[in-house]
Amino acid sequence: MSDDVAFRIQLGLILPKIQGSIGGDLTKIVDELVSIVKAGTVGDGVIDLGSVKEIMMKDLEIYLDTYVFPEIDKKLNPPVEEPAETEAAAEEAPAEA
Repeated sequence: MSDDVAFRIQLGLILPKIQGSIGGDLTKIVDELVSIVKAGTVGDGVIDLGSVKEIMMKDLEIYLDTYVFPEIDKKLNPPVEEPAETEAAAEEAPAEA
């Protein structure tokens, strides 16, 4: 996929859906994380938002890899049933009737 097409998809499809679906919740999560980081900060109390972003990006990647993509993969590549199991089940069905 070309960079231009990917960028258009990102801006026109994905970002508005994120904003409309989870934007508020995501902002609350980041705000809570900033509060936690701020509570553990000593000295002048300056928060490095780059570090907060890094944590969030890692967590989002873990979430996608653990929950989202495995579900999508199951839909795209359903498990293939072994032919031997299918034949055995077919042979047992008439015997039970």
